[in-house]
Amino acid sequence: MTKLASLIPPRGSNKYELCIIASREARRLNDWSHRTGENIIGKVTATALERTIRQEVPFLYEDAPLPEA
Repeated sequence: MTKLASLIPPRGSNKYELCIIASREARRLNDWSHRTGENIIGKVTATALERTIRQEVPFLYEDAPLPEA
């Protein structure tokens, strides 16, 4: 496990966007851990943030529906 202070977000990335993606990854990891009974070494949020900054978490943007006139 890497110290979080040593992780630097990729240039041009939005820190709020990283936070949202990492929180969803942490939730996913926590759910997986509860379902399988396997333990995650370290804190789930730290692991999720590390995976997000290293761009190991796939994500995509959903287009918002256009408002009807």
